[in-house]
Amino acid sequence: MKEKQNNRRGLIFVFAILFLIIAVSVANARVERNYKNTAAEHINMVIDSIDFRDDLTRVYARMIGRPHTSQKIERVEMRVAADRFEATDIDGVDFKRWFQWEDDGVIPVEIDFKAMAPVKSGTLIVETARGVDSINFTL
Repeated sequence: MKEKQNNRRGLIFVFAILFLIIAVSVANARVERNYKNTAAEHINMVIDSIDFRDDLTRVYARMIGRPHTSQKIERVEMRVAADRFEATDIDGVDFKRWFQWEDDGVIPVEIDFKAMAPVKSGTLIVETARGVDSINFTL
């Protein structure tokens, strides 16, 4: 009798682990990497990857500037075909606040947009205190 209970518990445990693995794999977001992008005049941004989730789209990028200079980002917009998506949040710097590049001249940022379908190409419009830049990206 005790052996039957142990077998049943073992079977329940195996099924629980199996369902957990399935749930985690289904919940994983799609991350696109290896985007190529163009340089800009006022602020250079290199897109490392774009994470397409159910609740948001997050762009992982590096801003590159001259060390010990300052800049301010007013807003960021992503244009994909005829659609335009306004950034809802940025981590690494703040919208509408001056920041300064340190010794290496690189600042990693995460830019959030509303959820969208995965894209292969588009344009980031970055409005700065010194002008507006268009950064084209392609997978």
